[in-house]
Amino acid sequence: MTLPQFIGIGALKAGTSYLDAMLRTHPELCLPPTTKEVDFFSHHYERGVDWYEGHFAQCEGRVPGEVSPRYLFDGRCPGRIASVIPRALLVASVRDPVQRLHSQYKHWVQETRYPGSFDDFLQDHPDSVGRGMYFQLLSPYLEVFPADQLHVVVFEDMLADPVAALQGVFGFLGVDPNHVPSNMDQAVNASGRPRFHAAYGQAKRLSRWLHDHAGSGVVAAVKRLPLERLFRDPEKGVAFDSMSADTTRRLADTYGKDVEALSRLLDRELHSIWLQPAVVRPEH
Repeated sequence: MTLPQFIGIGALKAGTSYLDAMLRTHPELCLPPTTKEVDFFSHHYERGVDWYEGHFAQCEGRVPGEVSPRYLFDGRCPGRIASVIPRALLVASVRDPVQRLHSQYKHWVQETRYPGSFDDFLQDHPDSVGRGMYFQLLSPYLEVFPADQLHVVVFEDMLADPVAALQGVFGFLGVDPNHVPSNMDQAVNASGRPRFHAAYGQAKRLSRWLHDHAGSGVVAAVKRLPLERLFRDPEKGVAFDSMSADTTRRLADTYGKDVEALSRLLDRELHSIWLQPAVVRPEH
């Protein structure tokens, strides 16, 4: 059977699209050619392992793997992955949890034309805060996988020194760590307000339907077309409701203990780069 040897498990809006794009540049790695997020262990588990294996049939000696950021938040996934691929190498991408949360809000505005403020979003989607509790979310994985099968990438490291960050991932996956992607400066999946929101919404619904009905190749082909004008409103730019100082402080307090626990796990002090009332950092 050709099953993944590595899985990118998340987190959502923490650089997973960028990581997926960079992994695809490595000649020794093999990701599904027309599908970014297979979502087998979260959304399609009932389709069976044979369906999952079919996404990697073309790998032919290269190291197969995939990136599905929903895996980190879905509590069913650690046990499912361990039962199917117990020796899988897991890559988690984490980011300042407050900034990640604001990025999720922007993504929701883009996807749904959500009219509310950031504070409204927090009230309407209380589970969104939990997606940034990285230590809490990684703990179930560490109950069923040994620690040496988990590699955590810090999003801010990918911004500051992408070569070093990516080479760390390549080394963990057992492939040539000296590979340097030629498109490292490419922004991937950054949020923006669609210019024609109704058309954008219909396109996203069609895209999801095609993914679920073996039409991923069509979606991939369309994404290669120059359709930027559909996703950027020249009048509104990429303006979104910002975080107030009070909300930023409150969220920093909410995440504080989890960040401390993650710092101990990674043997790295993360408060120095996270939970700061600073400017919102760029996205990949």
